[in-house]
Amino acid sequence: MSLVGISYKFFGDLSNYTRPYFLDINEDLHKANINFTLEEYVSVAMFITFVTFAAEIFLFVSIFALFADVFTAFLLGCTLSATVSGLLFFLFYTYPSTVAKSRANKIRKALPFAAAYMTTIASSRLHPITIFKTLSKFKEYGEVSAEARSIVNDVELFGMNFSTALKKRAKKTPSQEFAELLWGLHAVVIAGGDVPSYLRNKTNELMNDYRRRIRKYAQDLSVYVEIYMTLIITGSIFFIVLSSTISLISGTLGTVMIQTFVVLVLLPLLSIAFILITKGVSPTE
Repeated sequence: MSLVGISYKFFGDLSNYTRPYFLDINEDLHKANINFTLEEYVSVAMFITFVTFAAEIFLFVSIFALFADVFTAFLLGCTLSATVSGLLFFLFYTYPSTVAKSRANKIRKALPFAAAYMTTIASSRLHPITIFKTLSKFKEYGEVSAEARSIVNDVELFGMNFSTALKKRAKKTPSQEFAELLWGLHAVVIAGGDVPSYLRNKTNELMNDYRRRIRKYAQDLSVYVEIYMTLIITGSIFFIVLSSTISLISGTLGTVMIQTFVVLVLLPLLSIAFILITKGVSPTE
């Protein structure tokens, strides 16, 4: 049996009973593109948390028993195991939301260019499903291609009509911008309107928003660079000079280890953190 099957076998009844307390996860599971039902996901979370808790009790009690009596070791082991397992279950609880937000961010970054490509295809006056079928084959658009593939599958594999597939994906996509594009396209298709004209206007709107975010990122980046140069680079140099002066005056050499730590460990870590932050707020991939 798979992990899902084993988990549901042991915790299926409990997950069904506690389902009302996890309804907020259900929507995030769809938006995160996690192909589990709510009951299956909660069962897996409970099963892994339980197994981890049991293993932690044995491990922690064995370690604490080396330094304390059996009762104290058991109490400390249970407390620490419960804490770690609770954090693990919390990670399971927040994971779908985190993945959904990550997908929404990726869709937002790629959507202006994907919309421009959709406009180009639509100008050939092909059926709108052909737009999404072609878009789904381009991995360059990342999560937008995955969303398009879902629409194509709903139409070609599950027999939905195109407008119904658009509505379904508009409700499940994690991106507000892509949902608005789908709802607008749905209205145009239902009304028999001009699809290329709609996509052209939507592309211009998305491109203008993309340019605005690029300009804002450039302004924010200049602030980040000033902070980096002032606090990290200049601050580190000032600390090294000041600590060296104090070391010479006091006649101690204990600051050498601290300076080594700052130069070889702290500075690289702060620089890596700075790179990750600037990359994370970037409107581009």
